[in-house]
Amino acid sequence: MNLFTVSIAILNTLVRLVPIGLYTGSAMNILVMNDFRGVILLFGFFFNEMLSLAYRMFLKGAYNPNCALLMDNEGMPFVLPSPISQTVAFFFAFSMMDMYYRDVFLPMRFYMLLLLLFATLFSRVNVGCKSIIDAIMAAFIGLLIGIAYYEIIKKYYRRDFLDLEETESKVDDFFASD
Repeated sequence: MNLFTVSIAILNTLVRLVPIGLYTGSAMNILVMNDFRGVILLFGFFFNEMLSLAYRMFLKGAYNPNCALLMDNEGMPFVLPSPISQTVAFFFAFSMMDMYYRDVFLPMRFYMLLLLLFATLFSRVNVGCKSIIDAIMAAFIGLLIGIAYYEIIKKYYRRDFLDLEETESKVDDFFASD
């Protein structure tokens, strides 16, 4: 085996683990940092998965064993409803919308997430999970869902949303205006 083949195999393995990392990172943001935005993001990932499950059931889509995260002893694949490229594109769109509405551009975040998206698309095609068109379409659907979801939750996705002192002062101001 040469270094290139090993590098591609490592990339494919890491890409398979990306959704688990994103979900776990959101959950850890909730538990460790006590940040309400983690709840919103985790709910968005769940929303993305449920939409994928719905259109997979509606279209009677079959699971490709090459897309499996795990295989059990009988060779049955465990596949998440949402393709990995859709999940990564959802996260990319969500992050870009957050930067847009905060009116800040973070080049390192942008380029790292873009690199992750391209690596995901390459990996899914490389392992035979998707064709190029399928991977791009799944990413496009993820981008649309991420943009739409952020538009829905944008007024709640703030660091100070559950700040008790600010909430109390807003309530006091509301009742004082009567």
